[in-house]
Amino acid sequence: MPTAQYQPLQTNCPYSFDLNTKANWVPKKDCWGDAYYPSIKATVQFTYKPIANEEQLHTILNEAQNLAYKHATNAEGIGEREYIDQGKKVYGLMYNMQGNAASSTQFFVTDSTHHFLRGVLYFYSVPNADSLKPVNNFMFNEMVHIIESLEWKNSLP
Repeated sequence: MPTAQYQPLQTNCPYSFDLNTKANWVPKKDCWGDAYYPSIKATVQFTYKPIANEEQLHTILNEAQNLAYKHATNAEGIGEREYIDQGKKVYGLMYNMQGNAASSTQFFVTDSTHHFLRGVLYFYSVPNADSLKPVNNFMFNEMVHIIESLEWKNSLP
């Protein structure tokens, strides 16, 4: 497994978080991007969406939850972990699929007024929960670190 050493991700996007120094950030348009971990052939795909109003926020949240539960059809179970950091205005859910799901870990976070960010873990291999267990555990902790270090650049007090 890569070492757990982090540095702040430097982008022009309205969010920042600590990224493992062994991961490569691949920016995409509209503040989307991938964190690629070459030594374990894993990618966390990030989708950013600005929020215009409360109705749009509800639509985006429902879509994110539906996408997470699509993976549950192949999983043996799904766990949810809630995140609330009122000081940084980071609110969200993390999903952990048990079994042979295509994506074992996903999350979304929002500031509930302007920003939404979703992260989805993918491996470049057949989803086999037994053989992927060590890297799934490692990447789960990576994604927890991303959420816990996340800050909105223009929403901080």
